[in-house]
Amino acid sequence: MPPKTKKVGKYEIGQTLGEGTFGKVKYAVNTETQEAVAIKVLDKEKIQQQNMGNQIKKEISIMKVVRHPNIVQLIEVLASRTKIFIVLELVTGGELFDQIVKESRFTEDKARKYFRQLIHGLEYCNTKGVCHRDLKPENLLLDQNANLKISDFGLSALYTGGDEGGENANRTLLLHTTCGTPNYVAPEVLEDKGYDGKKADIWSVGVILYVLLAGFLPFDEKIMSDLFRKIQAAEVQYPAWFSDEVRDLMGKILVADPNVRVTISDIKEHPWYSKNGTLTTEHILGEGEDEANGGDSGADSSAGPSGVASPPSATPPSISDDRAQETIIRTQSEAGVKKIFQFKTTGDEGSIVERLSVSLVEMECELKVTGPKIKACKMTGSGMIGVIVQVVKLEGDSHMVEVRRGKGDIMEYSKFYKELVQNKIKDMIREVVEEVVPQAELGGDDDE
Repeated sequence: MPPKTKKVGKYEIGQTLGEGTFGKVKYAVNTETQEAVAIKVLDKEKIQQQNMGNQIKKEISIMKVVRHPNIVQLIEVLASRTKIFIVLELVTGGELFDQIVKESRFTEDKARKYFRQLIHGLEYCNTKGVCHRDLKPENLLLDQNANLKISDFGLSALYTGGDEGGENANRTLLLHTTCGTPNYVAPEVLEDKGYDGKKADIWSVGVILYVLLAGFLPFDEKIMSDLFRKIQAAEVQYPAWFSDEVRDLMGKILVADPNVRVTISDIKEHPWYSKNGTLTTEHILGEGEDEANGGDSGADSSAGPSGVASPPSATPPSISDDRAQETIIRTQSEAGVKKIFQFKTTGDEGSIVERLSVSLVEMECELKVTGPKIKACKMTGSGMIGVIVQVVKLEGDSHMVEVRRGKGDIMEYSKFYKELVQNKIKDMIREVVEEVVPQAELGGDDDE
């Protein structure tokens, strides 16, 4: 007998796609239009405990004013007594960082394609009075056509001021909140004296461009004080394969003094950025993709009327048919480091949970164990990474273990994942589950 379908408003809720501090991201389908969407389910109690109510309201208000092809679209917001449901465009191509891990690094043509799309979206944000403040590859997603989508405006802040060089340009509000991922933040953010969010975002896109081309970070010291010193001094070493043109551009972006740092307008006029011609919006959003990817993408250009990209499928998506959900999970797992990894093992639940817990503690994780579910986090040189491990009973003494990636730097998680799966718990793995099984089908805990 199939599990009872959960519903929020007109949306049927499917399996979990991700999990964060205040809740989960769920796959869902609009029962009126059959559009596939993502729903961020936030726990009101957790938000109140952390005094994050204003932050969530700010995120929602920002997302409401932002409408751009390179930015994840907010569709609507619903609420119950205990939950907030943020309905978002479903982006099915995984994280940009997954592709970097898979390919080691991008060619300059491919990096230029994504860098242009990033600048295109960021420029639009600036016209709406929005700076992101947490730009990093993990917040850059890919749609089914391999086009970039900027996500996670949770650390964004509205500022006052006009366009670059306009009459209100000097009214820019300095932001006094130090936030973001340490490896990507600008020197002035670390000084805690207030900063221009637009200029700080420019620094972050420079770090992202470096990572796209190098496959590693320009600032990656293990000791936090050394990391901060290197960022504040703008000490950058370029790999031998970087062209002179891209070195010149980065040398103008990764400048410690924000007043000397180039603007978006300057970047768009740089020879490296404009190489092969200045792209129109249509080119930025997909034409010429074959050249960037080195071959035919085979992408389906269809999308729903609200801009919600539906997973590749011959029929409209539905919750009862898990093919669409499995497609998303497979796409997110192609980089070799699976976002969701499931395997079968034997033994009683208690001993399995204990063995997993011991292995995670040996890897210097902090744990929260609730029955068959383990939430673990680990501090790394690139910030905190998280993992959720859950044990689900099968037949006899057989159990399925699910390892799900949480928030954090994917390069650090890649090292963590390989150590855990290929070393620490290798002997526990009796059979790898190739197709991800929704926990609802197994009776597992997958509620909102």
